[in-house]
Amino acid sequence: MTPMLATGLAILVMVLGSVLQAASGLGAGLIVVPLLSLITLDWVPGPCVAASLLLSGLMAYRGRGHWQHRHLGSMLLGLLAGITLGGALVALLPLATLGLLFGLLVLGAVGLSVAGLHLPFSASAAGLAGILAGFMGTTAGIGAPVLALFYQRLEGAALRATLGLLYCVSSLVMLTALHLAGRFGKSEAILALQLTPGVLAGYWLSPYLARWLDRGHTRHAVLALSIVSALTLIGQSVARPF
Repeated sequence: MTPMLATGLAILVMVLGSVLQAASGLGAGLIVVPLLSLITLDWVPGPCVAASLLLSGLMAYRGRGHWQHRHLGSMLLGLLAGITLGGALVALLPLATLGLLFGLLVLGAVGLSVAGLHLPFSASAAGLAGILAGFMGTTAGIGAPVLALFYQRLEGAALRATLGLLYCVSSLVMLTALHLAGRFGKSEAILALQLTPGVLAGYWLSPYLARWLDRGHTRHAVLALSIVSALTLIGQSVARPF
């Protein structure tokens, strides 16, 4: 595959992921990471996280009047702890094993949610979800499902705005951790810039899908995207040598 073709495919993937994330609250990390990995592993996690930072900022700003402030501090502290731990261990851990474990974990969380069981909306639960999301995001590039499942019962605008704020903050911290671990530098930043047109195009298209999701379909979209993401990550991990 030529570099130009690879970049074009990566931009198309970012359009898809950005539409889904800006409309439903997640999608960039769920759909984009596995698909970009199929093109080349150079795109994840650093360039993908950096390219998504712009999208997260736009989401957070557009929905700033809908932020869910309750337990937000606990969630942010948990994210910081998880990202720091993941950044310290990312170079030492077997990514295939982690991918399989995280995929099964997300599937289990979806199953519990469908069965009517979910974490209580408390400060301790928010902190735990933040730690797990930060660690998964830094090591496997797929922390969003944990956050989305925790906030899945919010109405659409609040879900998107709150997740956008969390993604924005966590992306900044995550990039710092990856840089300190030697996983994000000049070459990764250039790759991230190449993905930016896809992010902007996806954000521009997202309101059309968001209007439909806000008619009572947002939670179903969160669960469905989490399942697709988990299955894709499991399949990709099984295909890798352990």
